[in-house]
Amino acid sequence: MADGIRRIARAYYERASEEEKNEAKQYFSELDKNGDGKIKVTELKSRYSGTLVDNYFKKLDSDGDGVLGFSDVLVLFYIKKDKVGVGIVCDGCDELTFGDPYFSCVLCLPKHPQTYDLCCDCYGRGKLEHCHPLTNFMHNQNHHGRMLKQHQEKTTQATGEMEELRKIATMIYKSASADVKASAHDFFRFMDKDGDQRVNISEFLSSMSQQGHEQLQTRRMFQELDRDGDGALDFSEVVTLYYIIKSCRPTCNWCKDFIPGIFFSCVLCFKVGRSYDLCRSCYLSNDANHSHNGATQFLDNFAFLQNIREYLIEARYQQGNELSQSQAIVPRTGKSKIDVAATIVNTICQITNAVCSVVSIAGKCTIM
Repeated sequence: MADGIRRIARAYYERASEEEKNEAKQYFSELDKNGDGKIKVTELKSRYSGTLVDNYFKKLDSDGDGVLGFSDVLVLFYIKKDKVGVGIVCDGCDELTFGDPYFSCVLCLPKHPQTYDLCCDCYGRGKLEHCHPLTNFMHNQNHHGRMLKQHQEKTTQATGEMEELRKIATMIYKSASADVKASAHDFFRFMDKDGDQRVNISEFLSSMSQQGHEQLQTRRMFQELDRDGDGALDFSEVVTLYYIIKSCRPTCNWCKDFIPGIFFSCVLCFKVGRSYDLCRSCYLSNDANHSHNGATQFLDNFAFLQNIREYLIEARYQQGNELSQSQAIVPRTGKSKIDVAATIVNTICQITNAVCSVVSIAGKCTIM
């Protein structure tokens, strides 16, 4: 492991508040099961699962004595706090590149997390089994690596938006009816195949496949949900997933990433009963190749909702077909126009049969 990463972690610790220093010490104590002031690989594995634990331990063990001291564990602590990068696994030699420079295929970056990365040794030897030539690789520390930087910024942005989404999901769950809470618990039990009150990666992928949520069936999605990074989802983390599914949160049609925040929808696709959504990064980059005979019209989700809300409500009333209680994320008992409108806002992506009644919507949308 590059000494630079260790120095960064130590610098963070030296400048940290007393509260953060105590948190770091507590983290070390939790790993140190036998209290001898040293962390063995077995102790690390008792906290973290996965095939990379041995690789991380080897990289962290700076003096090669087979144990980790407090300074070594500081790196893990600040990885957990998202202040130090986790590194990449070289697709050429399967070695963990932790704090060292590496090369990434630029053409594969929009397909994150299915990127293709090489350590410097493999890149230098030209060792790769990849569909794109080495001329499409960029150094992560090169000033020409603009796309790499954009990708990192996108990940940071998504992390903040995901945290906001967690807060929303938690608030809605706390204020939900007993029936909705029971449904959330049923969903958790369905995912928790072995009944250990934790959903591991295999249980997550299996559950998403069984329920037909292929777009969420990725390791990247699991990692985003796993807030504490312990390799499993507890009930509160599954509540976020439950809310994502019930609120029909989209994935980007271009880069295939889950979109936790603002997105842009094609109005012309919506007009004919389809959906084409872009995350903020893909929309702003103009990389997405999407048009209708040369015509394009995208609106962000807030402007889109504001423009179509009244049309959807009116169409719904004309059809005399109010949403059922079971469709709402937070069921409502009243039948006033305000209640129906609020329910429609919460379940807007489920109102597919109302689209046909608003075929003229594209011509009526306005945005500043």
